[in-house]
Amino acid sequence: MDLWMLSRISAAVDQCNKGFENYDFPMVTTACYNLWLYELCDVYLECLKPVFQSKDTTTVLTAKTVLYTCLHVGLRLLSPFMPFITEELFQRLPHIPGQDAPSICIAQYPDLNECPWRNTEVESQVEFVQKIVHIVRSARSDYNLPNKTKTEVYMVCSDEIAVVLRKYCSAMCTLAYCSKVEFSMSPPQGCAILTLSDKCEVHLLLKGLIDPAKELVKLQKKQDQLEQQVSKLKQAMAAPDYCTKVPEEVRLSNTDKLTQTEGELLRLLSAMTSLRSMQ
Repeated sequence: MDLWMLSRISAAVDQCNKGFENYDFPMVTTACYNLWLYELCDVYLECLKPVFQSKDTTTVLTAKTVLYTCLHVGLRLLSPFMPFITEELFQRLPHIPGQDAPSICIAQYPDLNECPWRNTEVESQVEFVQKIVHIVRSARSDYNLPNKTKTEVYMVCSDEIAVVLRKYCSAMCTLAYCSKVEFSMSPPQGCAILTLSDKCEVHLLLKGLIDPAKELVKLQKKQDQLEQQVSKLKQAMAAPDYCTKVPEEVRLSNTDKLTQTEGELLRLLSAMTSLRSMQ
């Protein structure tokens, strides 16, 4: 995850410099926004919590170094758009006398010579891990599991995928609110089966964590609501003058709503099937 964070910093630096060269300022601000919110705060900082609680001094020192680098580079990337708040935060970072600029406004803007850490292989691996995290968190939401309730995950996947995923067990546990991640071709009974690809399944252990009968009642009500939404959208879209009288942006919005609602309904039906098997 340290290598991934460094790679994402490098990618953001590249995008920001290209954006300024082409006077594409939204490209720069989007890169900064994604780096700070979706990559640093949503992922990397969460992964660091168990690291900082551990007694592995080498791992902790590495994490601190990467975090410092991320903050130092990230503030300088953002400084042209938010000069005052970035200056205030920059002054609060530890500085090396004689090496760091005294003010962010005269500090060198980051470039790829300073940040040559792009690693597309690691980025591809973490992207796959994030898909696993997303599918587990969606399932937890479907079964109304609070974040404080830790679940067990059993990965049923090819040896090739398992070799890669084993390196990210800690990150998966943290981001998906799991107590453990194991690799087994014979997972225990009482799991919800989440298919990621033809070579990878995620088995989420629910037995003992939920009351199947109560959850089925809740999900049945939600199913009725979703089916009504789908029916209303289809009825509106089937009107004879729909394409001529309804503005294009509304039609696009309705199409997106229908796709999302039908997808949610399919997940719900799958969840209900798993619950019935536990009764």
